[in-house]
Amino acid sequence: MRARQSGIALITALLVLALAVVLAAALTQDGAMSLRRTENLLHHAQAKIYLQGAEDWARVVLARDKHDVDHLGEAWALPLPSVPVEGGEISGNLIDLQGRFNLNAMLKTDNTLDPIMQQRLRCILGKAGNESPEAALDALADWQDADSEVRPQGAEDEVYRGRPHPYRAGNQSLQAQKELLLIQGFSAEQVRALRPWVAALPPSASLNLNTAPLEVLSCLDESGDASLWETFVAEREKTPLKDVNELLGKPPFEGRVNTQGLGVNSKVYLLEAEAQVGRTRLRRYSMLLVDEQGLVRVWSRFQESL
Repeated sequence: MRARQSGIALITALLVLALAVVLAAALTQDGAMSLRRTENLLHHAQAKIYLQGAEDWARVVLARDKHDVDHLGEAWALPLPSVPVEGGEISGNLIDLQGRFNLNAMLKTDNTLDPIMQQRLRCILGKAGNESPEAALDALADWQDADSEVRPQGAEDEVYRGRPHPYRAGNQSLQAQKELLLIQGFSAEQVRALRPWVAALPPSASLNLNTAPLEVLSCLDESGDASLWETFVAEREKTPLKDVNELLGKPPFEGRVNTQGLGVNSKVYLLEAEAQVGRTRLRRYSMLLVDEQGLVRVWSRFQESL
């Protein structure tokens, strides 16, 4: 009888010990997870502060620029290299969005397509691999106009309502370039190809000849021949245009380029900044506008974890 009681006592003691070990392990694990979670939250907050610092840096750089003529040799165009900061690093660069074709410049106030802008965007779409640019142009115009009339190759609400996840046409100017993904005629692959060439800007924003890439410049004349613009791109690094009409004085372009919608300065920029603290890595995109008084304000911002 005593032996049996001793055995039960031993088993009970072992069970209590086992439970204590399991509880201790669980508490240790929970404590470690809680500590890691707290650490991640602190790193995330710290990275956000660094990104805000990068945004403030960009605003100061742009505010110091005169913006009468903007080109790639100015201070704003120099990237912020990877800079060591407490716990990690930060980097960033400014992009002139007016060096890209303005997607909101094609549709006129009377809902008709501007033929010059239409020709330029048609050319750019072709370079991005779009085999049906006319259909894409009509769909883009239908997305932007306020009516529900469908253009010959366009698309209105009835098309988008029939999709697996229904939605309606925008019926306004594009707010972001990625909005193209919602529009009929634009594939994800084409939108990726278009990213360095187009932007969603205020309709009046001009294309800066001093910062536009070769692919966009080559669509300013009907030939679409990039070789005509290669010399110009090389020359503008040393001698940027001070006036749009200077372009017409250059032999290859006289009588070939319509200066409508072209300029030599910029008011809209994109900051791409990245901050890393510990295991946390964040990227921020900030659209910055310079007003007539030279004040720089944030138009929009988007942040993602990497």
